[in-house]
Amino acid sequence: MLILDLGCGQKKIEGAVGIDFSSMSDADLILNLNEEYLPYEDSSVDLIYSSHTLEHLSIDGFFHVMKEAYRVLKPGGQSNIVVPYFMTTANFANPFHNNNICFNEHTFRFFSSETICNATDKDDYATPSCPQWGLRYSANAELGIEFRTLDIFYYYFPEYQDLSEKEKRIARSSKLNVVDQISYVLEAVKPCPIRPETAPVANSDDPRELAEDQLHYLRRQVDFLEGKESHKMTSRAREYLAGSFEKSGLYNRRGLLSPVNQLALELDYMIQTLRRYIGE
Repeated sequence: MLILDLGCGQKKIEGAVGIDFSSMSDADLILNLNEEYLPYEDSSVDLIYSSHTLEHLSIDGFFHVMKEAYRVLKPGGQSNIVVPYFMTTANFANPFHNNNICFNEHTFRFFSSETICNATDKDDYATPSCPQWGLRYSANAELGIEFRTLDIFYYYFPEYQDLSEKEKRIARSSKLNVVDQISYVLEAVKPCPIRPETAPVANSDDPRELAEDQLHYLRRQVDFLEGKESHKMTSRAREYLAGSFEKSGLYNRRGLLSPVNQLALELDYMIQTLRRYIGE
């Protein structure tokens, strides 16, 4: 197997080709990872290992390394990465961490277009605006690379190690100094998939048709709540129900114009909020 240890320092893993910028390291190849290319053919490497290296690159260097890692990895080849966890005060203070990348459970969503991630619970990553895993197209740019996250492991501070997974999740999202470092196992997905349809209304359906269906469903929810203790969202829902589509395709709500894609997002938020309220 051909194994590369990127940023090997003086702790190169056994059986690997060590790559580092420093002549004081155990590197077999002296290379500036920020800008130089890996001297390997496309799809020729089985495994890339990198421990506490990516945070020392420039932001451009980080993207350069990820592109090079993807290029040289075989289809299904893996990259094992260990980095400091972002929400740790020592990492905030470290002047040698050059790119300020937020290495946490979300980082490698931006290198994936898949809707789910089997390596972690959906509660770890889903948010109202980003319910799907993959955010590769969130900048409306084509990276031309795709990694599948196979595993995420957290190295907790001692006082958090024995908590339940739910308690750990809450602590990670609300406190500093909960996780010391984090590791990922990524798989190179080749060939790189073309842009998937992952946005809430970015599919083959007509977004206006979707919005009209949502308005119909929202009407049923409001009718159901009529005469009951009102939820604060119902008055806002009535504003949307009283609106209409313009010839331009925009939706007019009391003179406020919304593009239909944005309308669908707003309606979905109201529907989900009222659904939870009704369920109570």
